[in-house]
Amino acid sequence: MYKLFYLFIFLAMLMSCSNSIISSKNERAGKLHSTYDLVLISEKKIILDESTAPKPPYTQIYSDISGVRMFTLLNPFNNSIYFYNYTNGEYIKKIHYEKEGSDAILSIAGYYIKNEDSIYLYNRPLVEIVLADSHGHVKQRYSLKGNGTDWASKYPQYEFSTVCPIFEIDRHLILTGLCPFSIKESFVDKFFFTACIDLDNNQIEYYHSYPSEIYGKNANWEDPLFMQVYPTISPEGYLVHSFTASHDIYVSQWNSNISHSSYGGSNIARTIYSIDWDFLSEQTPQELIYTHYLQQDLYAAILYDPWRKVYYRFMQQGIKDATIHSQLTEKPLIVIMMNEQFEYLGETLIGTSREWNWTNSFVTKEGLNIEYIDKKDVDEVCINFKIFIPKK
Repeated sequence: MYKLFYLFIFLAMLMSCSNSIISSKNERAGKLHSTYDLVLISEKKIILDESTAPKPPYTQIYSDISGVRMFTLLNPFNNSIYFYNYTNGEYIKKIHYEKEGSDAILSIAGYYIKNEDSIYLYNRPLVEIVLADSHGHVKQRYSLKGNGTDWASKYPQYEFSTVCPIFEIDRHLILTGLCPFSIKESFVDKFFFTACIDLDNNQIEYYHSYPSEIYGKNANWEDPLFMQVYPTISPEGYLVHSFTASHDIYVSQWNSNISHSSYGGSNIARTIYSIDWDFLSEQTPQELIYTHYLQQDLYAAILYDPWRKVYYRFMQQGIKDATIHSQLTEKPLIVIMMNEQFEYLGETLIGTSREWNWTNSFVTKEGLNIEYIDKKDVDEVCINFKIFIPKK
Protein backbone atom coordinates (compact mmCIF):
# COMPACT_ATOMS: atom_id res chain seq x y z
CA MET A 1 0.00 0.00 0.00
CA TYR A 2 2.70 2.48 1.03
CA LYS A 3 4.80 1.62 -2.03
CA LEU A 4 1.85 2.35 -4.31
CA PHE A 5 1.23 5.63 -2.49
CA TYR A 6 4.83 6.82 -2.92
CA LEU A 7 4.85 5.65 -6.53
CA PHE A 8 1.76 7.77 -7.18
CA ILE A 9 3.38 10.81 -5.54
CA PHE A 10 6.56 10.31 -7.59
CA LEU A 11 4.64 10.05 -10.87
CA ALA A 12 2.58 13.13 -10.01
CA MET A 13 5.73 15.12 -9.30
CA LEU A 14 7.34 13.91 -12.51
CA MET A 15 4.33 14.99 -14.56
CA SER A 16 4.15 18.37 -12.84
CA CYS A 17 7.82 19.00 -13.68
CA SER A 18 7.58 18.00 -17.33
CA ASN A 19 7.17 21.60 -18.37
CA SER A 20 7.65 24.97 -16.71
CA ILE A 21 6.00 28.34 -17.05
CA ILE A 22 8.79 30.70 -18.02
CA SER A 23 8.35 34.30 -16.89
CA SER A 24 10.34 37.11 -18.43
CA LYS A 25 10.11 39.99 -15.98
CA ASN A 26 10.66 43.55 -17.14
CA GLU A 27 12.94 44.81 -14.37
CA ARG A 28 13.01 48.35 -15.78
CA ALA A 29 9.29 48.86 -16.35
CA GLY A 30 8.25 52.34 -15.25
CA LYS A 31 11.86 53.39 -14.59
CA LEU A 32 12.96 54.39 -18.09
CA HIS A 33 13.29 58.06 -19.01
CA SER A 34 12.03 59.11 -22.43
CA THR A 35 13.91 61.82 -24.31
CA TYR A 36 12.64 61.18 -27.86
CA ASP A 37 9.32 60.77 -29.62
CA LEU A 38 8.74 59.13 -32.99
CA VAL A 39 7.34 61.90 -35.17
CA LEU A 40 5.52 61.64 -38.50
CA ILE A 41 7.23 63.87 -41.07
CA SER A 42 5.99 62.77 -44.51
CA GLU A 43 4.07 60.25 -46.57
CA LYS A 44 4.71 58.29 -49.75
CA LYS A 45 2.22 56.65 -52.13
CA ILE A 46 3.00 54.00 -54.75
CA ILE A 47 0.25 53.27 -57.29
CA LEU A 48 -0.25 49.57 -58.05
CA ASP A 49 -1.75 47.79 -61.03
CA GLU A 50 -5.00 45.85 -60.85
CA SER A 51 -3.23 42.53 -60.26
CA THR A 52 -1.22 43.75 -57.27
CA ALA A 53 -2.59 44.28 -53.77
CA PRO A 54 -1.46 46.38 -50.80
CA LYS A 55 0.18 44.67 -47.83
CA PRO A 56 2.70 42.72 -49.94
CA PRO A 57 4.31 39.82 -48.06
CA TYR A 58 7.84 40.93 -48.94
CA THR A 59 9.62 44.06 -50.19
CA GLN A 60 13.22 45.21 -50.63
CA ILE A 61 14.89 48.56 -51.26
CA TYR A 62 18.05 48.40 -53.34
CA SER A 63 20.05 50.69 -55.66
CA ASP A 64 20.47 49.68 -59.30
CA ILE A 65 23.66 50.06 -61.33
CA SER A 66 22.92 53.73 -61.99
CA GLY A 67 22.28 54.48 -58.32
CA VAL A 68 18.48 54.74 -58.58
CA ARG A 69 16.77 53.53 -55.42
CA MET A 70 14.33 50.81 -56.31
CA PHE A 71 11.36 49.78 -54.20
CA THR A 72 10.60 46.17 -55.08
CA LEU A 73 7.69 44.04 -53.95
CA LEU A 74 6.59 40.44 -54.26
CA ASN A 75 3.30 39.63 -55.95
CA PRO A 76 2.70 36.01 -54.87
CA PHE A 77 -0.39 35.66 -57.07
CA ASN A 78 1.55 35.87 -60.32
CA ASN A 79 4.96 34.83 -58.93
CA SER A 80 6.53 38.14 -59.87
CA ILE A 81 8.72 40.88 -58.45
CA TYR A 82 7.67 44.46 -59.25
CA PHE A 83 10.11 47.37 -59.47
CA TYR A 84 9.28 51.01 -58.70
CA ASN A 85 11.39 54.15 -58.41
CA TYR A 86 11.30 54.74 -54.66
CA THR A 87 11.78 58.50 -54.96
CA ASN A 88 8.87 59.28 -57.30
CA GLY A 89 6.84 56.05 -57.13
CA GLU A 90 7.10 55.43 -60.87
CA TYR A 91 6.55 51.85 -62.04
CA ILE A 92 9.65 50.48 -63.79
CA LYS A 93 9.08 46.82 -64.64
CA LYS A 94 8.34 43.36 -63.28
CA ILE A 95 10.16 40.02 -63.40
CA HIS A 96 7.96 36.96 -63.77
CA TYR A 97 9.16 33.50 -62.74
CA GLU A 98 7.62 30.39 -64.28
CA LYS A 99 6.11 27.61 -62.18
CA GLU A 100 6.88 24.85 -64.68
CA GLY A 101 9.89 23.67 -66.65
CA SER A 102 13.62 23.69 -65.90
CA ASP A 103 13.45 27.26 -64.57
CA ALA A 104 10.44 26.54 -62.37
CA ILE A 105 10.03 28.32 -59.05
CA LEU A 106 6.77 27.04 -57.62
CA SER A 107 6.02 29.81 -55.13
CA ILE A 108 8.28 32.72 -54.21
CA ALA A 109 8.12 33.64 -50.52
CA GLY A 110 11.08 35.99 -50.17
CA TYR A 111 14.10 37.20 -52.12
CA TYR A 112 17.37 39.11 -52.05
CA ILE A 113 18.36 41.21 -55.06
CA LYS A 114 22.14 41.52 -55.15
CA ASN A 115 22.00 42.78 -58.72
CA GLU A 116 19.95 41.91 -61.79
CA ASP A 117 22.16 38.93 -62.62
CA SER A 118 22.04 37.58 -59.06
CA ILE A 119 18.58 37.38 -57.53
CA TYR A 120 18.18 34.86 -54.71
CA LEU A 121 14.61 33.61 -54.28
CA TYR A 122 13.07 31.44 -51.57
CA ASN A 123 11.01 28.66 -53.18
CA ARG A 124 8.68 27.79 -50.32
CA PRO A 125 7.24 24.39 -51.44
CA LEU A 126 10.69 22.87 -51.97
CA VAL A 127 12.33 24.75 -49.06
CA GLU A 128 15.18 25.95 -51.23
CA ILE A 129 17.00 29.09 -52.29
CA VAL A 130 17.15 29.59 -56.06
CA LEU A 131 19.73 31.82 -57.75
CA ALA A 132 18.19 33.34 -60.88
CA ASP A 133 18.58 36.38 -63.10
CA SER A 134 16.22 39.14 -64.24
CA HIS A 135 15.16 37.06 -67.26
CA GLY A 136 13.83 34.26 -65.05
CA HIS A 137 16.66 31.81 -65.77
CA VAL A 138 17.74 29.59 -62.86
CA LYS A 139 21.50 29.26 -62.25
CA GLN A 140 21.76 27.41 -58.92
CA ARG A 141 19.59 25.72 -56.30
CA TYR A 142 20.38 25.38 -52.60
CA SER A 143 18.32 22.89 -50.58
CA LEU A 144 17.56 23.98 -47.00
CA LYS A 145 15.96 20.69 -45.96
CA GLY A 146 19.07 18.76 -44.95
CA ASN A 147 19.12 14.99 -45.14
CA GLY A 148 16.50 12.59 -43.80
CA THR A 149 12.73 12.61 -43.50
CA ASP A 150 12.79 14.28 -40.06
CA TRP A 151 14.46 17.47 -41.33
CA ALA A 152 11.63 19.67 -40.00
CA SER A 153 12.57 18.83 -36.40
CA LYS A 154 16.26 19.60 -36.95
CA TYR A 155 16.39 22.46 -39.42
CA PRO A 156 14.66 25.86 -39.36
CA GLN A 157 11.60 26.77 -41.35
CA TYR A 158 11.23 30.23 -42.85
CA GLU A 159 8.65 33.02 -42.75
CA PHE A 160 10.44 35.82 -44.56
CA SER A 161 9.03 39.34 -44.62
CA THR A 162 10.28 42.88 -45.09
CA VAL A 163 11.22 42.96 -41.38
CA CYS A 164 12.71 39.44 -41.52
CA PRO A 165 14.62 39.65 -44.78
CA ILE A 166 17.27 37.70 -46.63
CA PHE A 167 20.52 39.68 -46.66
CA GLU A 168 24.26 39.33 -47.15
CA ILE A 169 27.26 39.61 -44.80
CA ASP A 170 30.85 38.80 -45.78
CA ARG A 171 29.90 36.94 -48.97
CA HIS A 172 27.39 34.83 -47.03
CA LEU A 173 23.64 34.85 -47.55
CA ILE A 174 21.95 35.09 -44.13
CA LEU A 175 18.58 33.36 -43.75
CA THR A 176 16.82 33.82 -40.42
CA GLY A 177 14.40 30.96 -39.77
CA LEU A 178 12.46 29.66 -36.82
CA CYS A 179 11.36 26.55 -34.98
CA PRO A 180 7.56 26.45 -35.47
CA PHE A 181 6.89 24.65 -32.19
CA SER A 182 8.14 24.52 -28.59
CA ILE A 183 11.65 23.14 -28.16
CA LYS A 184 12.30 20.28 -25.80
CA GLU A 185 14.79 21.06 -23.03
CA SER A 186 17.32 18.53 -24.34
CA PHE A 187 17.33 20.20 -27.77
CA VAL A 188 17.19 23.93 -27.00
CA ASP A 189 20.94 24.48 -27.47
CA LYS A 190 21.11 22.20 -30.53
CA PHE A 191 18.48 23.81 -32.76
CA PHE A 192 20.01 26.58 -34.90
CA PHE A 193 17.70 29.03 -36.64
CA THR A 194 20.15 30.85 -38.97
CA ALA A 195 21.25 29.32 -42.28
CA CYS A 196 24.38 30.85 -43.84
CA ILE A 197 25.12 30.12 -47.51
CA ASP A 198 28.73 30.65 -48.60
CA LEU A 199 28.46 32.35 -51.99
CA ASP A 200 31.99 31.26 -52.95
CA ASN A 201 31.74 27.51 -52.34
CA ASN A 202 27.92 27.03 -51.97
CA GLN A 203 28.28 25.39 -48.55
CA ILE A 204 25.53 25.89 -45.93
CA GLU A 205 26.20 26.16 -42.20
CA TYR A 206 23.80 26.79 -39.32
CA TYR A 207 24.22 29.06 -36.29
CA HIS A 208 22.36 30.74 -33.41
CA SER A 209 20.12 28.97 -30.91
CA TYR A 210 17.16 30.29 -28.92
CA PRO A 211 18.01 31.77 -25.47
CA SER A 212 17.61 28.92 -23.00
CA GLU A 213 16.41 31.26 -20.25
CA ILE A 214 13.32 32.02 -22.35
CA TYR A 215 12.82 28.93 -24.51
CA GLY A 216 14.32 26.21 -22.30
CA LYS A 217 12.88 24.12 -19.44
CA ASN A 218 10.21 22.71 -21.78
CA ALA A 219 8.48 26.10 -21.83
CA ASN A 220 5.38 26.14 -24.02
CA TRP A 221 5.64 28.57 -26.95
CA GLU A 222 3.67 26.30 -29.23
CA ASP A 223 3.20 28.50 -32.28
CA PRO A 224 5.35 30.28 -34.90
CA LEU A 225 3.91 33.58 -33.63
CA PHE A 226 5.96 33.12 -30.45
CA MET A 227 8.99 31.55 -32.14
CA GLN A 228 9.62 34.08 -34.91
CA VAL A 229 13.06 35.71 -34.76
CA TYR A 230 13.76 39.19 -36.17
CA PRO A 231 17.28 40.19 -37.27
CA THR A 232 19.09 43.39 -38.11
CA ILE A 233 22.75 44.29 -38.68
CA SER A 234 24.65 46.55 -36.29
CA PRO A 235 27.02 49.24 -37.63
CA GLU A 236 29.91 46.93 -36.65
CA GLY A 237 28.49 44.11 -38.79
CA TYR A 238 27.10 42.02 -35.92
CA LEU A 239 23.72 40.33 -35.99
CA VAL A 240 21.16 41.73 -33.57
CA HIS A 241 18.19 39.46 -32.81
CA SER A 242 14.83 40.36 -31.33
CA PHE A 243 12.87 37.48 -29.80
CA THR A 244 9.15 37.95 -29.21
CA ALA A 245 9.18 36.88 -25.55
CA SER A 246 12.36 38.63 -24.36
CA HIS A 247 12.81 42.19 -23.10
CA ASP A 248 16.47 41.81 -24.08
CA ILE A 249 18.04 41.82 -27.52
CA TYR A 250 20.88 39.43 -28.41
CA VAL A 251 24.05 40.33 -30.32
CA SER A 252 26.39 37.85 -32.01
CA GLN A 253 28.72 37.39 -34.94
CA TRP A 254 27.00 35.88 -37.96
CA ASN A 255 29.18 32.73 -37.75
CA SER A 256 29.21 32.21 -33.98
CA ASN A 257 26.87 30.60 -31.49
CA ILE A 258 28.11 32.87 -28.72
CA SER A 259 25.92 35.89 -28.02
CA HIS A 260 25.54 38.55 -25.38
CA SER A 261 22.32 40.23 -24.36
CA SER A 262 21.46 43.86 -23.73
CA TYR A 263 18.27 45.32 -22.37
CA GLY A 264 16.01 46.49 -25.19
CA GLY A 265 12.59 46.61 -23.59
CA SER A 266 9.59 48.90 -23.22
CA ASN A 267 8.83 51.15 -20.26
CA ILE A 268 5.29 49.77 -20.09
CA ALA A 269 5.79 46.09 -20.94
CA ARG A 270 4.73 43.65 -18.24
CA THR A 271 6.06 40.22 -17.35
CA ILE A 272 5.79 37.86 -20.32
CA TYR A 273 4.66 34.29 -19.54
CA SER A 274 4.85 31.10 -21.54
CA ILE A 275 1.64 29.10 -21.99
CA ASP A 276 0.42 27.14 -18.98
CA TRP A 277 0.05 23.80 -20.76
CA ASP A 278 2.17 20.65 -20.89
CA PHE A 279 2.82 20.31 -24.63
CA LEU A 280 4.81 17.10 -24.02
CA SER A 281 1.70 15.29 -22.83
CA GLU A 282 -1.08 16.82 -24.89
CA GLN A 283 -1.45 19.14 -27.87
CA THR A 284 -2.02 22.75 -26.85
CA PRO A 285 -5.55 23.96 -27.72
CA GLN A 286 -5.56 26.55 -30.49
CA GLU A 287 -7.97 28.73 -28.50
CA LEU A 288 -5.45 28.91 -25.65
CA ILE A 289 -2.59 29.79 -28.01
CA TYR A 290 -4.68 32.52 -29.64
CA THR A 291 -5.84 34.24 -26.44
CA HIS A 292 -2.40 33.93 -24.88
CA TYR A 293 -0.83 35.71 -27.84
CA LEU A 294 -3.40 38.50 -27.58
CA GLN A 295 -2.96 38.99 -23.84
CA GLN A 296 0.85 39.10 -23.72
CA ASP A 297 3.15 42.04 -24.41
CA LEU A 298 5.29 40.66 -27.24
CA TYR A 299 8.22 42.18 -29.11
CA ALA A 300 8.71 42.03 -32.86
CA ALA A 301 10.94 43.52 -35.55
CA ILE A 302 14.13 45.44 -34.89
CA LEU A 303 15.53 47.81 -37.53
CA TYR A 304 18.72 49.88 -37.54
CA ASP A 305 18.76 53.44 -38.89
CA PRO A 306 22.32 54.27 -40.02
CA TRP A 307 21.41 57.89 -40.82
CA ARG A 308 20.25 58.66 -37.28
CA LYS A 309 22.23 55.93 -35.48
CA VAL A 310 19.07 54.60 -33.88
CA TYR A 311 17.47 51.17 -33.44
CA TYR A 312 13.69 50.84 -33.75
CA ARG A 313 12.11 47.88 -31.98
CA PHE A 314 8.42 47.09 -32.40
CA MET A 315 6.23 45.78 -29.60
CA GLN A 316 2.64 44.56 -29.72
CA GLN A 317 1.06 45.52 -26.42
CA GLY A 318 -1.09 42.89 -24.75
CA ILE A 319 -4.84 43.19 -24.26
CA LYS A 320 -5.54 41.96 -20.73
CA ASP A 321 -9.19 41.08 -21.27
CA ALA A 322 -8.79 39.64 -24.80
CA THR A 323 -10.91 36.60 -25.64
CA ILE A 324 -11.21 34.13 -28.48
CA HIS A 325 -13.49 36.68 -30.16
CA SER A 326 -10.86 39.43 -30.15
CA GLN A 327 -8.87 40.19 -33.30
CA LEU A 328 -5.08 40.07 -33.68
CA THR A 329 -5.24 43.49 -35.30
CA GLU A 330 -6.57 45.01 -32.06
CA LYS A 331 -3.18 44.88 -30.32
CA PRO A 332 -1.64 48.37 -29.86
CA LEU A 333 1.61 48.87 -31.75
CA ILE A 334 4.54 50.59 -30.03
CA VAL A 335 7.92 51.58 -31.50
CA ILE A 336 10.84 51.69 -29.05
CA MET A 337 13.93 53.75 -29.87
CA MET A 338 17.48 52.96 -28.70
CA ASN A 339 20.88 54.41 -29.52
CA GLU A 340 23.81 52.36 -30.87
CA GLN A 341 24.66 51.20 -27.34
CA PHE A 342 21.04 50.00 -26.92
CA GLU A 343 20.33 52.75 -24.42
CA TYR A 344 16.66 53.67 -24.18
CA LEU A 345 15.61 56.88 -25.95
CA GLY A 346 11.84 56.60 -25.82
CA GLU A 347 8.81 54.88 -27.28
CA THR A 348 5.72 55.91 -29.18
CA LEU A 349 2.30 54.31 -29.57
CA ILE A 350 1.36 54.69 -33.23
CA GLY A 351 -1.96 52.80 -33.35
CA THR A 352 -2.95 49.20 -33.99
CA SER A 353 -2.39 46.67 -36.76
CA ARG A 354 -5.73 47.70 -38.21
CA GLU A 355 -4.01 50.82 -39.51
CA TRP A 356 -0.42 49.62 -39.74
CA ASN A 357 1.05 46.73 -41.70
CA TRP A 358 4.18 46.84 -39.53
CA THR A 359 5.70 43.73 -41.17
CA ASN A 360 6.25 45.96 -44.21
CA SER A 361 8.60 48.45 -42.55
CA PHE A 362 12.08 49.56 -43.58
CA VAL A 363 14.53 52.42 -43.12
CA THR A 364 15.68 54.91 -45.78
CA LYS A 365 17.54 58.20 -45.50
CA GLU A 366 14.10 59.83 -45.22
CA GLY A 367 13.27 57.89 -42.04
CA LEU A 368 11.36 54.85 -40.79
CA ASN A 369 8.83 53.77 -43.44
CA ILE A 370 5.76 51.89 -42.16
CA GLU A 371 2.94 50.79 -44.45
CA TYR A 372 -0.32 52.52 -43.55
CA ILE A 373 -3.73 51.08 -44.41
CA ASP A 374 -5.64 54.09 -45.69
CA LYS A 375 -9.39 53.46 -45.88
CA LYS A 376 -9.77 56.51 -48.12
CA ASP A 377 -8.17 54.62 -51.02
CA VAL A 378 -11.32 53.57 -52.85
CA ASP A 379 -10.59 54.82 -56.37
CA GLU A 380 -7.08 53.38 -56.76
CA VAL A 381 -4.99 50.52 -55.47
CA CYS A 382 -1.82 51.75 -53.81
CA ILE A 383 0.68 51.24 -51.03
CA ASN A 384 0.89 54.07 -48.52
CA PHE A 385 3.90 54.64 -46.32
CA LYS A 386 4.11 57.05 -43.43
CA ILE A 387 7.65 58.13 -42.63
CA PHE A 388 8.83 58.81 -39.09
CA ILE A 389 11.99 60.16 -37.46
CA PRO A 390 13.01 60.43 -33.79
CA LYS A 391 12.73 63.92 -32.39
CA LYS A 392 13.65 65.28 -28.95
